[in-house]
Amino acid sequence: MRARGPRSGEDSKPMSVATLTNGSGDPSPLTYPDGLPDSVVPLGEKAAGWFRNLLLIVGASGLGLIIGVVADPKQFFHSYLFGYVFVLDIALGALFWTMIHHVSDAGWSVGLRRIFENMNRALIPLAVLFVPILIGTFTGNLYVWYGFIHGPEPTEEHLNHLWHIKHLYFSTPFLLLRLALYFGVWIAYSVAMRNWSTAQDAIGGNALTRKMQWWAPSGIALLGLTTTFFAFDIIMSLQYTWFSTIFGVYFWAGGIRGSLATCVLIVLALRTSGYLRRTITMEHLHDVAKIMFGFTVFWTYIAFAQYFLIWYGNMPEETQFYLLRRNGDWYTMSVLLPILYFVVPFFLLLPRAHKRNPVWLAIIAAWVLVMHAYDLYWQIMPTLHQDTIHFHWLDVAAPICLFGVLLLSTVWGFQRLPLIPIRDARLNESIGYENETP
Repeated sequence: MRARGPRSGEDSKPMSVATLTNGSGDPSPLTYPDGLPDSVVPLGEKAAGWFRNLLLIVGASGLGLIIGVVADPKQFFHSYLFGYVFVLDIALGALFWTMIHHVSDAGWSVGLRRIFENMNRALIPLAVLFVPILIGTFTGNLYVWYGFIHGPEPTEEHLNHLWHIKHLYFSTPFLLLRLALYFGVWIAYSVAMRNWSTAQDAIGGNALTRKMQWWAPSGIALLGLTTTFFAFDIIMSLQYTWFSTIFGVYFWAGGIRGSLATCVLIVLALRTSGYLRRTITMEHLHDVAKIMFGFTVFWTYIAFAQYFLIWYGNMPEETQFYLLRRNGDWYTMSVLLPILYFVVPFFLLLPRAHKRNPVWLAIIAAWVLVMHAYDLYWQIMPTLHQDTIHFHWLDVAAPICLFGVLLLSTVWGFQRLPLIPIRDARLNESIGYENETP
């Protein structure tokens, strides 16, 4: 890897003084460094059309969800849970990449950092949008354990022991306390990292970089723990007598890969619209694709480790997860999952040419996102329809609506902040980045 200047034939657009107001509430104007190869000023009204279109999509799909909750509450809550964890997982993956950038003190990814910072803005509206899941929980429409622990104490010895354990763990105060802790950690770190990054746009220097680097390691550790227990509480508890200690890593690995795919699609959309073409180049996207390839293998390793150990142990408490997914068309879906989510993206990402071609990258990133949704659907829906797959229109409306919320949050950030961290000390290294591989 080496730094480079603008390639021959590429114009540099000096932007020594820009009088746009920064996005942190500070009325003082931002000034931009000389020689940036692209305009990186906030998009403002230029992105108003994107924002309106996304708002229409979210509104239309949200109206469908309102109709769904009246027509079929049980289906609505399961579909909503599916769409919600799909989008939350991606937002958490974006927060991971924001902090891993600081932990590794990476130079090449400085331009990409603002993309991830804007993506994890969605954590705040998603915290509010968690309310329907709480309603589904406390009305007994989502989780079997709710009726079990709020029912009479069983007399049978094994069930009595289980009742006492689950009654303690899923007691309403303890559950709400855990959820508040999860969202508190996520929002606190995402807002802090974003505010420090925004402040650096105005004042420059290395002090804020060092502060972000100091806090990022603890953020990654807490993010890993809270995401793991969130997966236990919200997804694994759909079958509350089943357990897998690796399930949290499985959930998190999918979100990390999904956030990379979303980042690729956002960057390609910006480049197609004429933004950041010489600032985030195919050199950067090549590296993102290589990391996506690595996490394709990592997800497969985790998925196989979970399956193999459960199969080898052959314990009823563990095998119930896979036995449920052998019913009807769920079995076909189970067989196709490793093929569609591992084999296909593995071979699509293997050639170097695919990782440097915008069309191929868009296809691969979209495929990874759809397969991430496929994986979560396979995890969640068999608990509602145990005999076979019963696909419902709410299963489409929910992820579209909530993914639209993530994109709205991202565009909102593009409208108000510079498209890249303009005063990061390693910005030149990022703009001049090249892969050493031939």
